[in-house]
Amino acid sequence: MTLTIVVQVIIIGRIEPFSVRSKRRYEMFSETILMLTMYHFICFTPFVPDLEVRFKLGYLVCGVVCLHLAVSMLLLLKESYRDAKIKYLVHKAGKEHDA
Repeated sequence: MTLTIVVQVIIIGRIEPFSVRSKRRYEMFSETILMLTMYHFICFTPFVPDLEVRFKLGYLVCGVVCLHLAVSMLLLLKESYRDAKIKYLVHKAGKEHDA
């Protein structure tokens, strides 16, 4: 799984499959967060014998996932606001044109 994520980051960075720069940057951010999460999962194996360290790493993983969720929600709200504003302006212009 980790290798797949690394390959996807390389593809997004080199081939640039998205024409919009913001979409490409968000995909890089998402894949990087996923890669960090996958690397942290390795620490929950017997590789890290100290339970206290595993517990603290669990909070770190939760923080990374919450960061990704917060950024995703912010971008979603920003896009929704922009779409609603455009629809309102089009509707307002249509009413002025009819009057």
